[in-house]
Amino acid sequence: MDSLTQIVLGAVVGEAVLGKKVGNKAMLYGAIAGTIPDLDVITRYFLDTVTATEWHRGFSHSIFFSVLFAPVFGWLVWKINRKESATWREWSWLMFWGLFTHPLLDAFTTWGTQLFWPFKTRLAFQSIFVIDPLYTVPFIIFLIMAIFKKRTSVKRQKYVHLGLTISTAYLLFTLVLKGVAFQRFENALMEQGIVYSDMNTRPAPLNTVLWMANIDTEDAYLMGDYSFF
Repeated sequence: MDSLTQIVLGAVVGEAVLGKKVGNKAMLYGAIAGTIPDLDVITRYFLDTVTATEWHRGFSHSIFFSVLFAPVFGWLVWKINRKESATWREWSWLMFWGLFTHPLLDAFTTWGTQLFWPFKTRLAFQSIFVIDPLYTVPFIIFLIMAIFKKRTSVKRQKYVHLGLTISTAYLLFTLVLKGVAFQRFENALMEQGIVYSDMNTRPAPLNTVLWMANIDTEDAYLMGDYSFF
């Protein structure tokens, strides 16, 4: 997903993990953790375009990376914030979820991610575009509402939980939409007597209403569009 969405997700996750103890600092470090995996884009300055693209969403987007570096980053944050009551383990737990939810969200996009690196399998549900306002905007609203509440406020926790619940529900709903769109494409191909060996479906940019399909037949590649409207 885009950087803004990952920052918001990281901030909300940080708040959910440690907000009651350290307040807005939990959002800050959660946002930082949610950004770290995408720092692998610097490889484009040292490698050719194809190799850099292959490396992106690789090691830094894996479960292995999250487990390995969460304690390291947690220790650094703990050292910086020794006056806070949070322990090194608690900061590490915050960093883990900030790091891990980033590739988890990316797995739903059309690009996918190597969540199980070093295995080459790229997990890509392809149910959401890399920028989707319906996912991000409600998340941002709830985050802003939570920021201005005291760390012990019940409403603060309520806003955070609503943000996570609504965004997650929408993300899962995109899988349902993908399934319906796939079925529509398949029915259209059957009606036209077209036999295919493989079909790839994904949402069009910025929405989950319009869907696209790439169809591989024996002697041609076909493209199709389907709108729920």
